[in-house]
Amino acid sequence: MSPHVKPAIKAGTALPLLLNERDAATLTGVSLSYLRKSRSEGNPGGRTPGPLFVRVNGRVYYRRADLELWNNELEAQRTV
Repeated sequence: MSPHVKPAIKAGTALPLLLNERDAATLTGVSLSYLRKSRSEGNPGGRTPGPLFVRVNGRVYYRRADLELWNNELEAQRTV
């Protein structure tokens, strides 16, 4: 998560296994539009790919474990 983004979800709060896109954006510190574009456009021009997502009854959700993995992978890339 970016150091300048203040998370709306407090540390230590129990999160559900599936998060809607707004909660996923808040947790990861990226914009809602970034998540939407990464789902629809994929990875054009070498842009960082977005996290994995699932659709349930036509709605988009993100698995908490996938978001944590995605965030950790981004942090690892930044430190290399």
